Parts: sequence; structure tokens; C-alpha cells
Amino acid sequence: MARKLLRSACVAAALAAADAACANEGLVQLGNVGAEPATTGDAPPVAKHKAGGKAKRASEAAPAAPWGPVPTDKISLANLVPGLLVYFNNGPVFGLPGTVTGNIGQRTQLLGDWGGTRTELAQHGFFFDLFSTSYYQNITSGGLKTGGSFVQNTQVSVNIDTGRAGWWSGGLIHVTAQSRLGDLPANTFTAGTVVPQYTGLVLPDPMQPNSFLLSEYFLVQALSTQASVVVGKISDVFIPDQTAFGDAFKYYFANFNFNKNPITTNFYNPTALGALGVWAFSPKFVIAGGVLDPYTKATSFAEPNSFEKVNLYLTAIVSYDIGGLPGQFSPAYNWSNKPKIDLEAPFGRLSSPAAAKQAIGSLIGLASTEGLPANFKDDSWFVLANASQYLFVKDNAETVARKLKTGEPIRGIGVFGRVGYAPEATNPITQDFSVALFAYGLLDQREYDSFGFGFYYNKISDNLKISIAAISQGQAAAHDESGMEVFYNLAITPAVRLIPSYQHIWHPLAAEVAERQGSADIFQLRLTTAW
Repeated sequence: MARKLLRSACVAAALAAADAACANEGLVQLGNVGAEPATTGDAPPVAKHKAGGKAKRASEAAPAAPWGPVPTDKISLANLVPGLLVYFNNGPVFGLPGTVTGNIGQRTQLLGDWGGTRTELAQHGFFFDLFSTSYYQNITSGGLKTGGSFVQNTQVSVNIDTGRAGWWSGGLIHVTAQSRLGDLPANTFTAGTVVPQYTGLVLPDPMQPNSFLLSEYFLVQALSTQASVVVGKISDVFIPDQTAFGDAFKYYFANFNFNKNPITTNFYNPTALGALGVWAFSPKFVIAGGVLDPYTKATSFAEPNSFEKVNLYLTAIVSYDIGGLPGQFSPAYNWSNKPKIDLEAPFGRLSSPAAAKQAIGSLIGLASTEGLPANFKDDSWFVLANASQYLFVKDNAETVARKLKTGEPIRGIGVFGRVGYAPEATNPITQDFSVALFAYGLLDQREYDSFGFGFYYNKISDNLKISIAAISQGQAAAHDESGMEVFYNLAITPAVRLIPSYQHIWHPLAAEVAERQGSADIFQLRLTTAW
């Protein structure tokens, strides 16, 4: 199961995207930490706002719309770049633009504003969000085994804006806890694919099925108009390698290949301790990078071997538009000195048929290498990129500009895709690509509905194929894996989404090698609620 762990890269890409959006809106006024921002000269009078127990007068732009900026003396990231909180949550944030209260059929969060308390807390910098996703799958044919299973994912996220709270300027504290209940891994990782057919299976930890764990806690701090840092435990499932739209597994595609690049699973766990930096060279070009620990788990604050080896990550975000249609391109590079199994000669002499079976299982993610004469290489690397481009936008230009900053979904049609490469001597997936068509809010009567269709292709390492054939004495063979997914997100209410989907997988690696199954058909149903 080791290779089914979600391992991606760098939370800094999120902050980079937010920095770029901030600059695009002319709001890069972060200044040095602790500096007092200048009062907007032509801002209309506003009421005093209490934060941190002290009366605050307006020192940023007065709210132009509900859920917009609130007056503070200290610089507030929620005021300047509200989309940053949405990015970290991988979902909507109550109290920011896009929030709707009112009757239960209109609310974007099912529990609303708690009689006004939730709104008051958000205005003072405290944002509380709860998401639940009930997931059912049925492997109707192929895979490791057929049949149905159920998983319940729950996410609790807290964001504290230190500027709104009156603590200090330009800070954001993010904390997330995750739980997974339901069927055990042996009954859910049953498609036999290289990475999970449902991304939520790995949260908070793929081998901790009935658990509630603190999976993220980090500080974001703006240092100047161009520089920011992120320090703490971050999510490698939510934050890195996000495309501009369509890759939140709670709402859109379920398969991991459409949410993150699958090559990264050989380098990262679902969470990672790290220190990252962001530098905005211009409103359209931002770079980010840093060091992340490859051993971090959600089950503890730090592992005994934390930072004995490292991942060094570098990424960039380039934003643009073509004829008024937004687009984004983001390349990334990662180097790691954490040992990887040598797929050219993965094992020494195997002592028995049972050892050979375990060896094959370890190569396809169904067993560990413990007790085997395994060979390792000292380092490895990958390069990858994602791109997103809208083809049609239903919102007007002013609304699009606002939503790019706030993180609200843009109504329209777009395509996004990923490509990646890693050395085949150390990586089960050596090349990959995916492409997806995504649409959101096309009908005025169904503005929260969305649908998508995607295809992916994973080239399996030739070294891995040769080693499997040799160890099995020609009894097992691996081929390149590919698959498709189609889904429809039906908004029962803005807060409650029912999402049926279907996947067909060609040559699922583990199922083909272990069970001689050349395909898998998967029907899925998700019920996601923002509380």
C-alpha cells in the first residue's frame, strides 16, 4: 500500500497564486511585517470594528459587498487575498465572498451563520468550516475484487487571520483535522490501480481507516510586498499542484490522477513538515520553493527520522488570459535523497516462492519490502507541469476578476491537464499525462451544478515490467495503465451535493499483475455537505 500514499509537493504554490491574484487587483500592500497600512483616502465612513479587544477604525478599503473586507488597523490576508483561505481548505470558507445565508435552500453552508455568531467570528478573523463526504463505490467488474464498499470522510478546518484578530499584520494560521470511517483499506483499495480511484481513501492516513487526526497546522506570514513564508505541517493532498479549477475531490473528479500528478506518490506522504518561501516577481509570474520532510505522517507531530532525508521542491505559476479567458501554467521540479527501490535490480536472491510473491507485491504496492533483500538507489527526482484554460466564461469580466481573487468558481467551460516525468530506475510511473473537460454553472437555474470528463495515461517503468516478469518467471506481466472518469455534481442545495460518477480503467497495475485482470469498472456515489 505504500505507493498508494498521497504524496505531492508544495503548499507555497497556493500562496504564490494568491500573491499573483493580489497583485493583479492592485492590492499588494502587505509592506513589512508589523507596518501600519495607510488609510484609503477616498474610502467612505465605516463603523468601528472591534478586533482583539480594541476598537479598530477603517485602515483598508471599506466593504464594497457582503462578506468583503472588514476595517482593520493591521494588515489582513483575508481582506487582501481571500482566495488563499479557500485554497487551503480545498473548499468554500464561511464569511468570505461567495457565502450565502438565508433559508436552508439558499445557504452555501447548511448550518448557516449560527444566529449571527459565525459571521461575527469571521469579521474578527476566525473562520470555522466543516465538510463531510459520504462515499460509496461498486467495482462491478475486474479490479482486485468486485463488490461495494463505503467510506465517510470528515474535514474540520480553522483559519485565523491575525490581522482581523488584531494580533499582528500579514499572518494566517491554518489548522485542519481529518477523519475516515467505514470499510477497511483491504475492501476499498480494490480497483488495483497505481493510485487511488478515490482520493479520499488516503485521508487522513491510508493505513488508519477509523481515525480522527490533526493533519495540518501551519503559519503563513507575509514578509513584504513580494515575499511570504509557510512553516509547519501542510497537506500534500489539498495544496500542491492545484489546477485553476476542477480538482477538488469533494466536489469534482474522484480519481487521484485528476487531482494531483501520480508520480508524486513515490516521494510524499499525505502530509509533510516543511518550510517554504514565495517570491512574486510580477503580477503574472511567481516562484515558490522549499524543503519538505518525506517521512511525515498524520499520526504524530514528527517521526523519529524526520528530515534525515529531504524533498527539495521548486515551482512557478504563470498567469495569463487569451481574449479575456483566464489561463494558468505551472511547472515544478523535485529532488529527493530518500532512498527509492532500484527497479533495475530490486532484490537480491529470493529464498522461496513466498518471498518472490511478497517481492512482486511490494513492487505493485500490495506488500512491504520488510525481510526482503531489497536494493535501493540514493536519490531520485521528477519534473511535472499542469495547465488550465477557460474556453468559455459565462460570468462578466468584472465578476471573473473578483472571483479570481476570492477563489469562487467561475461559471464556464475549461480544460486542464497534467504531464510528468521521473527516472524509470526509481519510479513505478515514469511518464504520465491527463486531460479533462470541466464545466460549472452553465444553467442559470442550476448555477452550482458541474460536470466533467477526463482521461489519463500512466507509462509504467520498463525496468519495473522486466523485474515483475523475471521474478514471476514469466507468469505475470504489467502494461501501461490508463483510465477515464465522468461525473455530474448535482446541487440539491448550494451546501449539499450529490455526485454520481463512473470510471473505466485499462490495465490497472496491481489487479493485472496479482489477479490477471485487464480492466476495472467502477460506479461511485458521493454526498458532500458543507456545514
